[in-house]
Amino acid sequence: MRRKKLSIEKENSKLIFSDECIKISRNEKNYFFELPNGITTDIAEAVSMMMKTLSNDDKIWNLSIDNVSDCVPEKSLYWLTGGTCEWETLNNYTKPWCICCLDFQKEFGTTIVNIVEKAKKLSDIRDSFNRYLDLPTLYDFALSKSII
Repeated sequence: MRRKKLSIEKENSKLIFSDECIKISRNEKNYFFELPNGITTDIAEAVSMMMKTLSNDDKIWNLSIDNVSDCVPEKSLYWLTGGTCEWETLNNYTKPWCICCLDFQKEFGTTIVNIVEKAKKLSDIRDSFNRYLDLPTLYDFALSKSII
């Protein structure tokens, strides 16, 4: 049902960015990200997905953002901790995401919400993720919880 609601809301939106693989639209309430690895309205999730594929000098990072309403930390944490490659294969993790996500969210959820609330551009979110939620930080936490 979520997919249908998302498409109805997107019909009333305006395209604000487009290139060969990414489209971003916006209505009064939400951003809509159409990315190679998924569609989302969660700006933190979109940034964490784009960090894996885009260079730091890509023009999309200069996009200004405001009035961000939706942010579900577990979505971005999924991608920041390795995404589908890590959580489907469990090459490095000892437990599946559905068991670990609450631990990650309790530890880092507030940080993600604060990062998004303070951001003025997509690059602000990316840079804060790189500074406060880099892979060594996330892996150290996972080690402390015996998740790795």
